[in-house]
Amino acid sequence: MEEERKKLENMYRELNEEDTNIKKWNQALIPKTILLLPLITFILTFLKINTDKSIIDLLGFIAMGGLIVSGGIFLNYLLSKGK
Repeated sequence: MEEERKKLENMYRELNEEDTNIKKWNQALIPKTILLLPLITFILTFLKINTDKSIIDLLGFIAMGGLIVSGGIFLNYLLSKGK
């Protein structure tokens, strides 16, 4: 018990000694833009090709894909939990 207490005190001391460097939102805009570029391109292409579709159709398409991916991750979690 005393050993765990010392470990916790050491971790607490280390966390307090760390110099947290928080970046502002406008720092590193180029990497953020690169990350968002495929999403923006997809949305614009979807709306350009499917002129009869609306934003609601696009959001439904993305939500359905997200649900399928989330379901797969959840099933993987359930199956790997027993190991």
